[in-house]
Amino acid sequence: MDLIAVLLAVGATLIWGIMLLTMKLGVDEMSWVGFGFLRPWMGLPFIALYAWITNGFVFESPTLVLVALGGGVLNAFLGTGLFYYALAHGSMHESNILANTGPFWGVVSAILVLGEPAKPVTFTAGMLVVAGAYFLIRRSKGDTRTHNVPALLAAVGAGILWGFSAAVPTKFCMNGGMSPIAYELLFAGGASVAWTLAAWPALRRGRMKFTRKGLWIAFISSFLGLFVGWVLWLSAIQRVHASALAPMNGLTPLFAVLLGVIFLREPINRRILVGGTLTVAGVTLVSVLVR
Repeated sequence: MDLIAVLLAVGATLIWGIMLLTMKLGVDEMSWVGFGFLRPWMGLPFIALYAWITNGFVFESPTLVLVALGGGVLNAFLGTGLFYYALAHGSMHESNILANTGPFWGVVSAILVLGEPAKPVTFTAGMLVVAGAYFLIRRSKGDTRTHNVPALLAAVGAGILWGFSAAVPTKFCMNGGMSPIAYELLFAGGASVAWTLAAWPALRRGRMKFTRKGLWIAFISSFLGLFVGWVLWLSAIQRVHASALAPMNGLTPLFAVLLGVIFLREPINRRILVGGTLTVAGVTLVSVLVR
């Protein structure tokens, strides 16, 4: 695979690993609808500024505009909203495992919808990173919330939507000539409008409360996850097939765990070692063998 695409994708997944930690902090600090409402609006000005500096306000066609807006609604509204719900109402352990099956769904959707070639190596890599996510996301001590069926279904839905939207709408728009930053602008815009509609009843009644800490968490999560991370990912997906790049999304939970070890002093156990090995094996496989 293109080395530059690999490096860009690794950078994006590192950023998204940080974002996973901020998501949990944000949901713990405020209502998940309020946190979801803040994030896209905080990231949108940075994306718009970057688009203006790079002359990125070129959207090619109405069809591509609608697809890009839909990609934002699927990923940063529906998928992320389901993940917030799963975190708020279920086990963080189970929610992360199921939501991080996204790389597999990205491979499958790119092959089925975009017509990209079905290669055994990409399926194998996708399954390896999903297995790695299972081992990496371990149960937190004291977390007794298990088998909440709506939360489990929400986490599965988040994984499917994240995998699909990170591969299909992005590559479709890139193939149609849309620039990465133009896609990202529409992506964030679609998510912003959708979250505003969802939060409007509570906002109108004054029932949504924001704390200074919550605002800072939302800002950091938005700037890194919605702006920096997506700039890197879209630049990578311009260069290679989406089905080849999708398994690299499996690095996200690996980085999230490693960051927890470094900054939160969480212990390294056998599950982390096994999960890290499986994830790196899957990413290496697809990076080296897929052309």
